[in-house]
Amino acid sequence: MAEMKQIDSLWLGADIVTMRDGHYNLIADGALAVDNGELIWVGSRSEMPDFTARQQHTFDGGIITPGLVDCHTHLVFAGDRSEEFEQRLNGVSYADIAAQGGGILSTVRATRAATQQELVRAARWRLDRLLAEGVTTVEIKSGYGLDEQSELTMLRAIRELAQSVPADVRATCLAAHGFPPEFKDNPQGWIDIICERLLPQVKAAGLADAVDAFCEHLAFSPQQVRTVFDCAHALGLPVKLHAEQLSALGGAALAASYGALSADHLEYATEADAR
Repeated sequence: MAEMKQIDSLWLGADIVTMRDGHYNLIADGALAVDNGELIWVGSRSEMPDFTARQQHTFDGGIITPGLVDCHTHLVFAGDRSEEFEQRLNGVSYADIAAQGGGILSTVRATRAATQQELVRAARWRLDRLLAEGVTTVEIKSGYGLDEQSELTMLRAIRELAQSVPADVRATCLAAHGFPPEFKDNPQGWIDIICERLLPQVKAAGLADAVDAFCEHLAFSPQQVRTVFDCAHALGLPVKLHAEQLSALGGAALAASYGALSADHLEYATEADAR
């Protein structure tokens, strides 16, 4: 009789998604064997080798997947825009809300008034909800400070969050999310601050893993994005882009030309952009 192998833990009785093929390779009534922090066996419970486990977890149904990745979040912010959500449901456009002083600038006002610890506490609740749903890697953006110190505070809050959870948390500097009210008539002034003061500090302190921008008629033009991306590349920071969300401005192609990690939204992207 073969000796039973002792391992750390067994996970039994759930359907398992292995992602091995285009149909996700769902294993009904599956089993997972874990030893020394590594997955050593996965398959149907009926075909499981003889294991004896120090811990056994048995489920009545449910599903086990690989860790989920949420690659675009804005978890760190203060304030509330639920009234704007109602407006959107009633047909008011994103641009009209922004023109009324809402949208990004509404959150900017609240976020600037918050301390780092207040931002961390509020974001931790949101992050915990994601982790409870199976997310193990999450990207979090700044972009609601829109001044030098508030953007740095947001990024420090993200790094603090990363140290407090059992997940891979990546920080993205989205200072080019929009133009601060103070620079409404001087957009180049804000771009200069991003490039000459903010991004060098971000790089030196290791506060971000990437740089993002919002390429849109109510935010940054393609040429303005290029200026920011050139600065990011000069510092060795990869880029990503909010592109073609409200209109087709060529953001997708711009992102591709810089080898961006991602181009997000893309509601107005074309077939040519996909190529």
